[in-house]
Amino acid sequence: MDTVDGESRRQPTRVFKKPSNNGKITVYLSKRDFVDHMTHIDPIDGVVLIDPEYVKERKVFGNVLAHLRFGREDLDVLGLIVKRELHLATDQIYPPTNEEQPPKLTRLQERLIKKLGKNAYPFYFKLPPNSPASVTLQPAICEPGKAYGVDYELIVFVGAPCGWR
Repeated sequence: MDTVDGESRRQPTRVFKKPSNNGKITVYLSKRDFVDHMTHIDPIDGVVLIDPEYVKERKVFGNVLAHLRFGREDLDVLGLIVKRELHLATDQIYPPTNEEQPPKLTRLQERLIKKLGKNAYPFYFKLPPNSPASVTLQPAICEPGKAYGVDYELIVFVGAPCGWR
């Protein structure tokens, strides 16, 4: 009987999947935590699976936002602004553009594209080096609402073609 030691076995690759509400677009990421190395931030890379019947001649874009929340939501009713959004990266995912040389596909992107088929498109977002760190200050238990601090969000959406009304 052959035995396999723990060193020679590959660890399974973990993939995070997030479909849209209607299931027509699905985003696949290899991780949810990205490290700030002081000189650079880990790039955000993954694959988007698109239903071509839904998209048709429209374009698909990706956007990375940083949300800065520094006050309670009930103050917003009084006219005080308690949150800000920073647009850190935006790119067209579908149809692919040839404006600049895309980075080499990661091993996970290659495997996902092979598995998902021709309607899977890779994306890559490089964040600015001076982006704020993701920090959360938990409010007191008696305070309702979201936590204070900085958090990030990746949004993938379908846009209308130019000249479309």
